[in-house]
Amino acid sequence: MSVEKHDIAEYELHMSVLKTYYDEHFRKLIPDSQKMYTVLGLYLLYLLAYNKIAEYHTEIELIPVHEQHNNVFIKVPVSLEQHFVEGSYAKILGQKRQAVPHEAYQFFVDKFLDAIRYEIARSAEKAYQSLRIADTFKLFMIQSEAELRTFISSNDGKEGVNWRIEGDRLHFVKQHADQKEIPSSKMIGLCLDYATELNRIV
Repeated sequence: MSVEKHDIAEYELHMSVLKTYYDEHFRKLIPDSQKMYTVLGLYLLYLLAYNKIAEYHTEIELIPVHEQHNNVFIKVPVSLEQHFVEGSYAKILGQKRQAVPHEAYQFFVDKFLDAIRYEIARSAEKAYQSLRIADTFKLFMIQSEAELRTFISSNDGKEGVNWRIEGDRLHFVKQHADQKEIPSSKMIGLCLDYATELNRIV
């Protein structure tokens, strides 16, 4: 399976073909596949994970409302997107730790969380020169310094990212005009930036 190989290009190609069989006109000719909602739920997760928000909403509108609320495969992306818009990132992290209805779902759930974490980090970078490592755990939804280092390494050089850990702080090396430290009590407000932008788009 393309997802198991992490071959996104191949997955996109297969889905472009498979979606033809899920078209409402085609579905009038043959019964629905038993795996249809498994596949559609995975596709919705893919759209969220790769920030294809407009396409996500187009696809979700094609799925009956009762399936959105009751189908175990569709509920996963629907709940993630809802938590995302609400800014309930702790709930997203909690859902990541729960069992998913299909093993292939975990890859896109992890990618979705990574995408959110990255956007939060870039927002923080614009407002801070540095953060206490203890604060980054909560803000970036990271559990340990080792996980933080992996996160930094995986994004190093991406879109000008240049972060480093010195002592008990994470430093955003990129220079910003008129940048200054902001009290840590206001950090959580940064988490709402991306969700607010999403609301404007949608």
